[in-house]
Amino acid sequence: MSNESVSRREMLAISAALLASDRAAASPESASPSPEGASASAPILVDRGFLRLTEGLVHYRSAGSRTGGTALPLYLAHAGPGSSSAFEGYLPTLGRRRFCFAPDMLGNGDSAPPASESVPITYYSECAVRVMDALGVGQVDFYGSHTGAQIGIEIAAAHPTRIRRLILDGLPLFPPEFKAQLLARYAPAVKPDDYGGHLAWAWNFARDQSLYWPYFERQAANRLANGVPSAELLHRGVTDILKALGTYHIAYHAAFAQDVPPVLRRVRCPVLLMASDHDPLSTYLDEAARLLPAAQKVRLGREVTASDRVELIEHFLAG
Repeated sequence: MSNESVSRREMLAISAALLASDRAAASPESASPSPEGASASAPILVDRGFLRLTEGLVHYRSAGSRTGGTALPLYLAHAGPGSSSAFEGYLPTLGRRRFCFAPDMLGNGDSAPPASESVPITYYSECAVRVMDALGVGQVDFYGSHTGAQIGIEIAAAHPTRIRRLILDGLPLFPPEFKAQLLARYAPAVKPDDYGGHLAWAWNFARDQSLYWPYFERQAANRLANGVPSAELLHRGVTDILKALGTYHIAYHAAFAQDVPPVLRRVRCPVLLMASDHDPLSTYLDEAARLLPAAQKVRLGREVTASDRVELIEHFLAG
């Protein structure tokens, strides 16, 4: 595929091409039915629940039927410093064809803190496998955004039978000197302040992540071509940050410390590499494709909507 961004129309054409190539040798009977009891127009509700790991309760959102279909479950792994709330708009559509679940990473959202203040990214990937085990899920398809993508490649490399197809949305390949800068400055440990300073910090942190890359370099050279997020979006992001105020940074540090290239080279399952032009991690999309030449790659234009992204996900997973 071209290295240029694709428009919404081009993205839909790519989706159709992916679906056609993946199903070329498949019979019509191989298509997965909608979840049992669900019609094409029936709304799919998003459920919320908890499961217990050694560290404590893990919160997750889910949609779709656990029975009646042949499509594999879909694990959705969010970026830091958010939560599974990022997928609330995805789950009702994705849940029409399969069981989908999106846990809050330990130390984020409504999940318990990790076992330690300092853990590697492999700790989070093994936690994800334990979540799958607790839900009684064997093999899955996997979508990961940013830190979630880094968790996905670790699972695919260490547990190749657990992931059938892998979607990596914004995979970072930071050079060593930049990784050191991010580890030192990007995700400081923050505690509640007697005068509410942590509240102002959280608002500015959430806002400036959309305006600068990295967010702490607030000068013209680092300005992103993005608008200021709406107050509603900022409020949702800040709420997630405040919920995880004392632990949000642990997953960030694990992600920044990961050596991505050797892990990516060990991935053997079919992979879709994707990134949006508004995402600063789109800088690394071509490099990731060079490291994983068998992967499919899509760079999404700014006008591509969330529903377009869901359609692309569904077409890739239909193979």
